[in-house]
Order: sequence, then structure tokens, then C-alpha cells
Amino acid sequence: MDQNNYKRTKKTDGKKKTSSKNKKPMSKASIIKRILLWAVLIGLVMLVLGSFLFAYYASKAPAFSEEKLKDPVPARIYDKNDELVTTLYQGQKRELVDIENVPEQMKNAVLAIEDDRFYEHGAIDFIRLGGAVLSNVTDGFGSEGASTVTQQVVKRAFLTSEKSLERKAQEAYLAYRLEQEYSKDEIFEMYLNKIYYSDGIYGVRTASQYYFDKELDELNLAESAYLAGLPQLPNRYNLYVDAETGTKRAHTVLYQMLNHERITEEQYNEAVETDITANLVERSEEERADIEPEDPELAAYINVVKRELQDHEKFENMDVSEALASGLDIYTNMDSNIQRQLQSMTDNEDYYYNPKFQSEHFNIASTILDTETGNLVAVSGGRDYREVVNHNQALVPRNAGSTMKPFLAYGPAIENMRWRTDHEIEDEDEYQPDGFENSIYNYDMQDHGEVTMRDALRQSFNIPAVKTFETVQEEAGEDAPREFAEKAGLDYSDKGEGNYTLSFNDVLGGRESTFTPMQMAEAYSTLGNGGTYNEAQSIRYVETDEGETVEFESESHKAMEDYTAYMLTDMLKGTFEPYGSADFIQMDGLNVAAKTGTTSYSGDVREQYNLPDNAAKDAWIVGYTPEYTMSVWTGFTATEEDGETSFVGQDEHITPQWFFRDIMQSISTYNGQDFQQPDSVVDIAGGELAVKGSEELKSYEDEQEEREQAEEERRQQAEQQLKEQEEAERQAEEESTEEETTEESTVEETTEESTEEDSTEEETTEEPTEEESTEEETTEEPTEEETTEEPTQEEETEESQPEEEPTEESTDDAA
Repeated sequence: MDQNNYKRTKKTDGKKKTSSKNKKPMSKASIIKRILLWAVLIGLVMLVLGSFLFAYYASKAPAFSEEKLKDPVPARIYDKNDELVTTLYQGQKRELVDIENVPEQMKNAVLAIEDDRFYEHGAIDFIRLGGAVLSNVTDGFGSEGASTVTQQVVKRAFLTSEKSLERKAQEAYLAYRLEQEYSKDEIFEMYLNKIYYSDGIYGVRTASQYYFDKELDELNLAESAYLAGLPQLPNRYNLYVDAETGTKRAHTVLYQMLNHERITEEQYNEAVETDITANLVERSEEERADIEPEDPELAAYINVVKRELQDHEKFENMDVSEALASGLDIYTNMDSNIQRQLQSMTDNEDYYYNPKFQSEHFNIASTILDTETGNLVAVSGGRDYREVVNHNQALVPRNAGSTMKPFLAYGPAIENMRWRTDHEIEDEDEYQPDGFENSIYNYDMQDHGEVTMRDALRQSFNIPAVKTFETVQEEAGEDAPREFAEKAGLDYSDKGEGNYTLSFNDVLGGRESTFTPMQMAEAYSTLGNGGTYNEAQSIRYVETDEGETVEFESESHKAMEDYTAYMLTDMLKGTFEPYGSADFIQMDGLNVAAKTGTTSYSGDVREQYNLPDNAAKDAWIVGYTPEYTMSVWTGFTATEEDGETSFVGQDEHITPQWFFRDIMQSISTYNGQDFQQPDSVVDIAGGELAVKGSEELKSYEDEQEEREQAEEERRQQAEQQLKEQEEAERQAEEESTEEETTEESTVEETTEESTEEDSTEEETTEEPTEEESTEEETTEEPTEEETTEEPTQEEETEESQPEEEPTEESTDDAA
């Protein structure tokens, strides 16, 4: 039985082995079929999922609007109170054109470069799409586009330039909708009337008139090619900006026209040889397209708004003009009343009595921030600022002069070494900084001896500032001043190709200490805000025409310790006090701190233009209250002989201070608000301040204790001396009394003897008695005088006692 079982088991095993050996491998055709089957299944799944995803994205597409297809929707600007202040109608008046009036030459140029098969495909050109996909795989994503004219119309009318799957799906859906409702000619006409051509120009007919002063049918082939290629990168290909680049773009279009057989080779060669600038309308910057709002007082602020808009990730892939033509509602931090007042006063040439400051070469720029939040309240871009014509002077870097001293000298000293405000620095009449061959001087060429940090800062002495800078580098590290300034927004990392080394000259606002009025306002608002840096911000949020809310955020961080910010602020309040650098102006009723600054010319420039030694090229003031921070820069756009376009002498150096005073006094609420002293700051004698727990405070307290001990010892010594003097006087008085008593006894004895002798000689008694009486009276008089002199000496001693008190008061003052 065991054997049978064994055999059956063996037989079974044999069958399994035989079955395994007889199993046939899958053929190559079967494998291919399986792969294809799986591919089809996966494809079907992907198609279904893709369809659902496409449907989902399409459902979120913007509403289809005929109004948007025709004209851009202007952006609207709102102030901090959500009040509409202006509407931005971009560009010149648009000259529309009907498709039947567009010459074939222009149509061919546009189609050759944008969509050669426009009249042959539907909403999407799948052949071109396939080529673009292949190009993107081989050359990288975005290397070639496949958007049709139809897609470009819907993109400009309804969408942003964001590159995402969702936007592409919405673009395809809307393009399909557009092709269903409009003919090809109608869509092409929309494109030609809607496209942007730089300088605020929309529409091909408007562009033809603007650049060449011609109607479309008057353009030559090269000019038509230029206008057809301009919209891809309008500001880059603008002939007024870069004629060479614009010409190359026109040649690219001509090549594509030849490639697609829309022109002959002869026409191509002739057009390439044509100078497209020959008929270009000559325009100065002042004559170029005016895209300013109707309110020129708002132009500088709107310029900042555009910059922030373009820097936001939502709009960074769009031309800013396109974004502003897409129906945005922009909610800002602008105080429209302050903005109008600031720019109006800037534009008023009669504000200054000096003809020098009424000239075309003089300019002024200013920034006003909310001290606590950093919100941009108002900004002046310069006199008669216009965006297309001028640079926004509030955003142009300038040498900052002595306004750098708090950030490269005294601030780092307090932050790192915790100096007291009465820390003493040795001033000199001249000083040679480390590694510098020549000497530097104070503005008044004087040596002020031992000066406190407070006086050195508020009076803006140069030598103590440079010495402080050098001390900080020695004790806190060479990079300490730079790091402190950069945390307050004054960044040197891009100076000198990224490897710039600070020097004493930067402390005085020279060399690479070039910053914009807006940056200086940001830095000083950090001091008024307890040491927290807030980047200036104009936009709060934006609402798109689709109802989407786009939030705007700005950088904010702790830049310094609160004690550093407060102690600098407390010292900078002294700028307006007697002998301060701004003591010419009064800021009554406001708790305001500020720093002034001027920048000088190099020796070569002074010699070349015969400039006085005290001539300055820039004059600054940056100040702040708990409510507002304001920076004011003044300067000249040209250098002329004998200081005609320079600030000469102190009377002209203070030019920006009057402007600062009048604006700040006008806009402030006068609510009595003051800067709050933090717990980390301790009051010491004479209104000075120290950092709680610092070595300098301990040193001060030790000095005070020593003074008090010395005073106590002097007081005890004085008391002891007084007691000893009183005891000596008492003993002297007792001895004097004893002497008087002895003298009186002697006189009495003598009188008695004389009387006895007189009794024996009765006849002669009367006369000697009278004489004796006289002698007695004479003898008593000196005793009375001695008695009278004793109190006199005591009174003199009492009057001399308080003479120690003035000495004590003087010591307190010195402490």
C-alpha cells in the first residue's frame, strides 16, 4: 500500500513536470496585442479623466462677454478708504478698422508670423500643436507656442498669460466658443483691433498712424512686417527704444512670409533692404504716447502700483498694460488728499523764493509712509512727473549723505556694544581714517573736544561718526555695520558686483551709499516702529473682472532691538533743538525725529566747475513721527559753473527742510502721540538713556555709587569739621568768659585798696575818686568790645557752612 501511494505520488509529480515542460511561451504578436490593449485601456481612462478635468476647468472659465471682445476694460484705482480716485484708460484714442479695409499685405504679414493656417483649422491647430509639443520635448517647455489667432483673442479678452494646464484648458474651451459664434473674418478683425503695440497703443490702425503717420494701405512691405511682429514683445521691439532690435524683428516676419509663400523672393530682398526707420515719426520723449491718467497728481503713485502689479506672481507673465486693460479693481493704501497735496507742492516752482530752485534743473522727490505699517501713503516722482517721459525720482538711487550715520555708525554701536546716549567720543579738527591717505573734517572745520553720541548725531559731526564706525568694526566685527544697515532695507549686496567693502566714506553717504527716497523712508520708519522693518506697499489687494481677489503682501521682519530704535529716535529728536542740524525750522506740537544730509562734489568736479568748497549736489531730510515717515531729496540734473546748480552754504543746504516742515505739519493729526519707551531702556541723569543690563549702565551705576559715597564722605567730613569748629568756638568762649571773670575780680580788689587809702586822706578823696571812676570805666570798655567780637566770629562761621552746597549741585550736574 505504501508502494502504491508512493507510485501515485510519483505519477502526479510527473504529470506536473510534463505540463510545465509542455507550456508554450507567448508569441511576440501576443505581447504586442497585450501592450496595445493596455495602452488603449490606459488611454481610455486618461481620456475619461482628461475629459472630466477639461470639463471642470472649462466650468471655471470666465463668462463669455461680447463687450470684452471689442475693447479693453480699464482698471480702476481706489484709495485707502475704498473711494474710487481714478480710472486708467490705457493708450491713445483707438482707431478701429474693418477687416475689409485691411490690405492683403498686412493680413499676410500677421498670418505668416502668428497663424499661417488660420482660415484652414478650427479653434485649435492640431498640426501646429503637435509640432510645438515635439519642440517643447526636445528644446524645453515653452520653447515654441501653438496658440492660434482665435486663442490669442480669448486670452487677451478673458484670461491672463499664466502658463498652466487650467488656463490652457479654459483657453481651448473659450476659443471653441468663439469660433462657434463668430466668423473667421470677425475674429481676425477683433485681433487686429485689440492687439497691443507699445507706448499705450492698441490696434493696428492706431499703431500705423502713431509710428509712421500712415493709413494701413500706405505702408510699405517692411513697415507692415514690423507692425505684424511688434505685438509679441512690444516694448522690446519698439523702434523708439531699440531700432536695431525692431528691424531684426521685421526681417523675421519677412522671412516667414517668404517661407509660407506669401511674398516672392524678389519682394523679400527689396523689403529687407528697406530702412523701416526712414518714415518713423520723430518723437521726443515728451511727445511719445501719453498714457497718464486724467489726474497727473496721481501719476507717481500709479507708477508704483504698476511695478507692484508686475512683480506679483499672478501678473508677472502679462504685459502691465494688458493687465490694466483687463478690468482690474486695484485697492491701494493711497491717501488721495495727501497724494494730491504732495505732488502739487512739488510742481509749484514758486514755492521757493530762490530762482535757483525755480529753474528747470532743480528737482525734488518725496515718499510718505505710515510709520507703523509701511503702507505707501503718498509719493512724488519729481516736478511735473509723467510716466512715459520721466523716471520716478522717488525710485532713483542717490548718495544719501549723513542720513546714513544712524545705520552705519551709531545704530550698530548701540545694537552691538550697547552704548549709552551720553557715550563720549573724542572729536578732532581733522582726522585720518584707517587706510586713507587724506584727512576728513567736520562741516564747521572745528574740534569740539569730548562730545556725547547724542550731540555728535544731532549736530551731524563727521569725525565722531567715522570713529564710531571704526570702533564697531573693531569690537563687533567688520561686517557689523553692513549687516545692521541691510536689515533696515539698505542693501549693499548688489554694490560693486556683490563683493563691496564698506569704508568711512559710506558712513558719510558717499561712494556706494546710494539709495532711493523710498528706501530711506523704509529705513527710518523702522526706527519709528520699534525696530520692525516693513517694505513700502501701495496695493492692498486686486479684484479681477472674474471676481477673484488677489492679495498683496510685503516683507516684514525684526531689523534691530527695540532699545536701538528708541535710543536713536530719542537722539534724532534733537535735530530740531538748538545747534541741531535742522534747528532753523520749528516743528511745534509734533514729536518728530529726523536726520539731515548733504553730499559733496569730488575735488576734480569742484575744480572743473569752479565750485565753492561748501557746494553740495544733493540735500536730504528724512524724518518721522509715530504717524508718518517722510523722506525728501532735492538735487539738480546738471552741474554748472560757480555753483549755479548746487546747494552753496548752509542757507541752501536746508532747502528740503522747509518742504518737510510744511508737508508734515499739514498732514499730521496733532494727537500728542509719542514714541513709547521700551522696558529695555533705562533713564539716567540729564535725560540720557542706557540699555537695561548693559555694561555701560553698570559702569554708570558704579560711577554714581562712587559719587554718592564720595558725597557722603564729604558731607560727613563737613559735619565733623563743623562740630570741631563749634567745639573750638565753645571752648574759646568759655576761656574768654573765665578771663573776663578774673579781670573783674582783679579790678574789684584794686578798687577796694584805693578806697581804704582815700579814707585816710579825706581832703583829697573826691578828685582821685573821679579819676579812679574814669579809670574803671576805661578798664571795662575793652571787656565789652571783647564780648561783642565773640558773636561776630560765630556768625561768620555760620555763613560759611552752606558754601559746600553749590559744590554738591555741580557734582550732580556733572553726573
